[in-house]
Amino acid sequence: MRTKLLTLSSLDFEEAIEDELLVESPDRENFPPWLYRIKGISIAALEDERVHRKESYLEKVDRKYAAIAELIPRAREILSGADPDREIGAHGRKLNENTTRVRLWFYTYIVFGRNKWALMDRSKNIGHWNRDEKISPQKLGRPSKNGCKSGFHTTPEMKELILKGYKAYKSKYKSQNKIYRAVLTNIFGCVSDGNQFYHPQGKPFPSRAQYRRCVTKHVDPAVLLEEEKGSSKARDLSGEMGSFSAGLQAVHQRVEFDGYYVSEKLTGVAEGSIINSFCVVRAVCVLSGQITGIGFAREKETMEAYRMCLFSMAMDKVKFAEFFGVKIHAWEWPCLGLAGDIVVDRGPASGLDCLPEIKWLSAFELPPPYSGQSKATVESSHPRDRKNHDQPAFFHSSHIFTEVVHREILRVLKDNRSSNATKRMEDLYAYGVEPTPHGVWSYYSSVGRDLSVEMPFDDAVRSFLSKETVVIKKDAVYLYGRKYSSQSLVGTGIFNRVARGSTIKAEAYVLNMCVRSIWIELHGQLHQLYAMIPMSMPEDSSYLTLEDLKRLNESRKNSNRAQEDKSLAVSQHYEDRLKQAIGKDWDDGRLVIGQPKKSAASIRDSTDQKKLTGVKK
Repeated sequence: MRTKLLTLSSLDFEEAIEDELLVESPDRENFPPWLYRIKGISIAALEDERVHRKESYLEKVDRKYAAIAELIPRAREILSGADPDREIGAHGRKLNENTTRVRLWFYTYIVFGRNKWALMDRSKNIGHWNRDEKISPQKLGRPSKNGCKSGFHTTPEMKELILKGYKAYKSKYKSQNKIYRAVLTNIFGCVSDGNQFYHPQGKPFPSRAQYRRCVTKHVDPAVLLEEEKGSSKARDLSGEMGSFSAGLQAVHQRVEFDGYYVSEKLTGVAEGSIINSFCVVRAVCVLSGQITGIGFAREKETMEAYRMCLFSMAMDKVKFAEFFGVKIHAWEWPCLGLAGDIVVDRGPASGLDCLPEIKWLSAFELPPPYSGQSKATVESSHPRDRKNHDQPAFFHSSHIFTEVVHREILRVLKDNRSSNATKRMEDLYAYGVEPTPHGVWSYYSSVGRDLSVEMPFDDAVRSFLSKETVVIKKDAVYLYGRKYSSQSLVGTGIFNRVARGSTIKAEAYVLNMCVRSIWIELHGQLHQLYAMIPMSMPEDSSYLTLEDLKRLNESRKNSNRAQEDKSLAVSQHYEDRLKQAIGKDWDDGRLVIGQPKKSAASIRDSTDQKKLTGVKK
């Protein structure tokens, strides 16, 4: 770049302004136009991007400034002289510098606000020339290791064929090498001699690097990653795509549901044997990370577990925990109400009944298959075990089912008050909010940013609990052989209306994983019934699941059936032993009509009987 100083006399300059031949530019630039690509960018950031640093940007600028430093104080004198270019050139020759460059540095520094960073090199424009405009049969760039004349120049026609081939053979199930080979052989017509590819007519074809550079330059990186890796893998490899709670403003605005399996094996109640564990379903508020509901299912994930989770969300948590014998404080689990927008897994919960009368539910979402990040909030909240590559093993817990349920309810409280919620805090630190899900929930709820939909307890029972057939007898309500009653049900007089020896069948609402209490509807009103457990039974016997109660009832019926058969055999056995001993049957004798008559013989036999038995008169 060369500089040329144009001078005008004062009269010519003023006349040109009056005639509007010279107009003052509205934009006052303090940076040279050839450096526009780095305008506003930190020099320190540019320095960090450099790979080879023989001389830093600061050293480059200081070296140029040093060449014109003696001219700067005399700038007015030099510019007022007869020939400024000659005087600047003479100074450059004295320093053994290129006179053209010294003039450029001086004028640049003076014109653009006496800013020494205007003396930066134009290196940012290196490599931005259009290769397509250069017509050359030889490949451009650094010489190939196979020889300076090996390879071909990437022409626009070659790029068009590369993109055509990539679109035709792209697949997330093929490696890039396989796609490249397909493009060479089927699009460019190349063949292999066992060592390398060549074209039979000597036509140009791209190297693997040229092919890859063309594809990555003309295909969007996000699209390219998804086409090569698949949507799931591409999502894992992609960078930060924003917080899952970024678009939310209130707690319970959106809730995610998912289940996990307790990893350890449990201890059986009766025999103490090793039994399989169970599934825990939890509901997590996306904005706060607070666990707002919990449900349980034996051995596998079921719809009943999700319904129980919704039931726990709808009701007071202190009362819910009491069903399982867990005592908690209201402030430990303050969530109350349902969420209008829920996300469930594509499993049993996908069949959740969403009838029009369910007014609390406004959005019901099923994530795409194999898309864990669609429920990332609840997935990341699950407890995890440390894994290793040792011999397979399992942990046999000493806890029985009811004890593990107790633990999992307390785990909810522990996770809510101990999990790290710093990424959800934003500016909440200014309000003294504790960086935990419990702290975030409590703050948002206290300022009214709570979209929980409250549901009356009776409606929650009717909506989410399972129905089971019960039998009403004269003394109690029977569910699979277990007796239930309550003062409110006795007060209705239902037991007085049941004839002695008869029964009435009805339907009751049951919490599948705890049948300590059931609910029966009579004349449109729900009555909570409690299990009638004898004092001789252990306390834990009331915390049975519905499946346990069914098995216990089946065992009771089988035992009674077997005992009936056995009692017949036992009776016959002892009757036979009597006959063998005395020679007479158990009930040997005759039926006599009327009252026994007293006679002399009967009096003598009675006297003899008393003597034999030692009875005195």
